Amino acid sequence: MNELGENRELALLKREREIRRAIRLGKTDPAYFVETFCRIEDRDAEGVIAPFILWLAQREALLAFCGNRLTAVLKARQLGLTWLALCYAAMRMYYSDGYSVIALSRTEGEAKELVRRMGVIFANMGDLVCEGAPPKASASAGRVKKRLKLSSLEAELSGSPESTFRAMASTPSAGRSFTANLIILDEWAFQQYAREIWAAAFPVVNRPTGGQVIGISTMARGTLFEEVYTGNMGFAKLFLPWNADPTRDRAWCERTRRAIGEAVKREYPATVEEALSAIGGAFFPELDAAAHLAGPPDLINSRIYVSIDYGLDALAALWYAVDSEGNAVVYRELYRSGLIVSEAADAILGAGKGEKPFAVFAPPDLFNRNRDTGRSTADIFAQKGLPLTRTSNARVQGWLDAKEWLKVIERKEPHTGIVRPFARLRFASGATRELWRTMTAIRCSSSDPNDAATDPHELTHLPDSLRAFCAGRPLPARRA
Repeated sequence: MNELGENRELALLKREREIRRAIRLGKTDPAYFVETFCRIEDRDAEGVIAPFILWLAQREALLAFCGNRLTAVLKARQLGLTWLALCYAAMRMYYSDGYSVIALSRTEGEAKELVRRMGVIFANMGDLVCEGAPPKASASAGRVKKRLKLSSLEAELSGSPESTFRAMASTPSAGRSFTANLIILDEWAFQQYAREIWAAAFPVVNRPTGGQVIGISTMARGTLFEEVYTGNMGFAKLFLPWNADPTRDRAWCERTRRAIGEAVKREYPATVEEALSAIGGAFFPELDAAAHLAGPPDLINSRIYVSIDYGLDALAALWYAVDSEGNAVVYRELYRSGLIVSEAADAILGAGKGEKPFAVFAPPDLFNRNRDTGRSTADIFAQKGLPLTRTSNARVQGWLDAKEWLKVIERKEPHTGIVRPFARLRFASGATRELWRTMTAIRCSSSDPNDAATDPHELTHLPDSLRAFCAGRPLPARRA
């Protein structure tokens, strides 16, 4: 071998030793692994793909991921926490054969975006991972690159067995059929079916020998994420304020405030207290347990109504007993997901226990005819023996109607003379827990204070059903 060839071989051996040393260091130092091997998309960087150089707050978050089985991260917007969680998952997948990660997002589109980002991370690891071709051993060092196989909702890293990263949209059963080492819940507060998902997902990682959960989100009131972050559910809690990004200063914050107004406190909070207090006011501040919670109504002398809000994502049905004075009590609720139209009709009929409602109020969209079949949702309900009554879908006017029903007055009890708070529309205690939870949790829209927020979407279904009742102008029962 000539001198040039020897020098080249020595250079290759030196490079191999450096890589092996870096791999060993990365196994015990996650920050070193991320900064050495992980590249992410940075829209402000030349060429977009850039090394992931961690800020101090990101380093602290990474340490929290490594040191805790359950971690909840409350954060301001655009602080790279999703990228960080994916890099942490990539590290675990690389060093542990058969390591399984499940990531849950709000929609399938967002789930695909997570897989795409994981593909960016692995595809730019160079010395550690190759795409497509079978792995090849280096003759000088015996080091083997791992092979990446990527699809729209899954990334596989070769090993014995393979490590996998799966992303999926939030559905009630998401994660139930898998065994995972790590679950990542991205924008957790805004995921539909968060409670059902948690019930299904936690047993996946709740093993004596291991399993982790990382939940990342901005704050939304009335959600499971709020309960996790403010309660005592065993989570390590981390907060990253707007200035966790060292390039943001007071001038940046002031420019942002001028651009989006008070929403800056919601999107870019400086403290946990600000994040919890600036989510927007309660949409139904008039709700008061003393005035709005009641005992079971007199069904015999009442006129029965039902209201529904229906989609494949959720069926929200409510039963009302309206007395001869025009006062109403919600005495039953049905809140289920994943039902096709015929199943939804059967579920309402089954829950109704043979009662004959005077009317079943439903929004106008249920009367739209399917282009292929020529039938509407209302047609199928009617065929099942449950004819629907169309109500207005004017949101603001519907909410005004609801607020009139919920308005609290002082009323003297006829037998005792005691003055108590009272509302025309009340909720039967114990029978309407989900309705009460969502009504007290739903916030004002950030764009229109006269409308209710539509996100988190999980909070909207039962209030929308109640709005249909109030907009339907129900009649009082006939006097005995």
